[in-house]
Amino acid sequence: MSTPQSGIPTGKEPEGGTPPAGPIRTKKSSWVMLMVLVLYGILAVLIIFNGYQEYQSLRLLEANAGAVTAPGLTLSRLVLSNGLLLVLMLVAPAILMYVLVGREKELQQMRVQHEALQSQLRYQSFHDPLTSLPNRMLLEEQLSNKIADARRSGKRFLFLLASLNDFKRINKNLGYEIGDDVLRLVAQNIVNGLRDADTVARFDGDVFAIVADINEKAEANIIARKVQSSLGRPIDVADSPLTVSAAIGAALFPDQGEDMAVLIKHADNAVTQARAAGNNNIVFSEEDASSGMERLALITGIKDAMLEGHLSMVYQPKLKLTAPDTHTFEALLRWQHPEHGLLPCDMYIPLVEQTRHIIDLTHWTVENIFSTQRDLLNQGINISIAINLSTRVLDEDGFPLWVERMISQYGLDPAQVRFEVTESAIMQDSERALQVLLQLAAIGVGLSIDDFGVGHSSLAYLSRLPVDELKVDKSFVLNMIRWESDRAIVRATINLAHDLGLSVVAEGVEDMDQAAILREMECDMLQGYYISHPLTEEQLQQWISSQAA
Repeated sequence: MSTPQSGIPTGKEPEGGTPPAGPIRTKKSSWVMLMVLVLYGILAVLIIFNGYQEYQSLRLLEANAGAVTAPGLTLSRLVLSNGLLLVLMLVAPAILMYVLVGREKELQQMRVQHEALQSQLRYQSFHDPLTSLPNRMLLEEQLSNKIADARRSGKRFLFLLASLNDFKRINKNLGYEIGDDVLRLVAQNIVNGLRDADTVARFDGDVFAIVADINEKAEANIIARKVQSSLGRPIDVADSPLTVSAAIGAALFPDQGEDMAVLIKHADNAVTQARAAGNNNIVFSEEDASSGMERLALITGIKDAMLEGHLSMVYQPKLKLTAPDTHTFEALLRWQHPEHGLLPCDMYIPLVEQTRHIIDLTHWTVENIFSTQRDLLNQGINISIAINLSTRVLDEDGFPLWVERMISQYGLDPAQVRFEVTESAIMQDSERALQVLLQLAAIGVGLSIDDFGVGHSSLAYLSRLPVDELKVDKSFVLNMIRWESDRAIVRATINLAHDLGLSVVAEGVEDMDQAAILREMECDMLQGYYISHPLTEEQLQQWISSQAA
């Protein structure tokens, strides 16, 4: 399982090709020509023999009649009568052979062109056209073969994913042509930095995959460092040196599993951890195969959970200090797993966010909440509910239009709908997030920055966001009684938000002392167990009634 420096793998071709038919067809054509020549030869002998018989007959008749004729004259008569046919019989095979040979050359040329086209199509099907590296289809085929071989031999190997940092910014600032040049040069640097026996493939977009045989984990670390070093090598694009970096995640066979899907998932999870730890990091997955299977089961099981009614929503009140009779809630997802019981959100949401299932889950959540709001409106209860949005949803072009359509379908006031987005999610692709948030704000829904204070947003960027609410992260609220520094951060955040015209929600309020300090700081809203635990829809209605009383 090797990849030469050109990036083209050696070994057998992928299955599905057409076996060569040239030698067999050539042999058949030769037999046909031979049979035709033999047939024409037999006919020519018959004609000559027939002429000879006629000649003897004529000579015999002349002798009986007593006529004396020169033998040459009789022979000339026979040649004239049968010569044309004999000439045609002799010339026809030559003409036929000329035609057959010409046709055979054409067929041979067509076969060569057909085989070349098939070879080209096979290559294009299994290789990335930009970098000439194996594509994901060929990588998975080779990885499957690698796993089968490793199971028999008991060998270990490394599977590594390298995801380039800020590649979207390169495309945006320098253009897609420069971005393509960067990918080509980066791919070549990675290949040149590894052994000939190591496989390098383009896994997806700006993600490269490496498969390498190892004897121990220390060797895997060396290979990962080589990849990191290759990526850090300056490349020349548009007559300027450019340096890129990557988040690198790795998994080992069989340590993290003996199944291809599980191995890929472990490496992908490690990439996510590496990116969260900061740019240009290397993370080796430490999970065992069984935990990987459990995580994979959670990811694939979320779809069934939506269909089978295992998911539900609860609603945690947010108390508005300046208007206590205003009913505002945050919707929280609950998964009652048939085998594992109630699962905490942080156990499965980060996993689902790595797949397209998060889009389906978001749609299910929004429609479920809108339906609840519609039911309450029919009872004369008007409430505002906040919905948490995943980072992946901010990449969906059609999401704002879909939200607008759902609001109209359920007959809701956009002002009673709110979306919460974490600060870190916004900063992963700030320009893209800004565009989506602007489209949502244009609909008239409320927008909040959740977990504010733990991300990396700048004050300049914060002022550009079309948000009207900040939620102070609960880690600061929980410790502000004990630590003066956390209390100062909460106070500064409230003042900053007010200066920008934003309201502030303090999360994690669990006792009266915290509530009193936040009231003194003029915090707008409080949320936490001190106000209320999350409520079911039925409990929500009872809570609203108790507040009115």
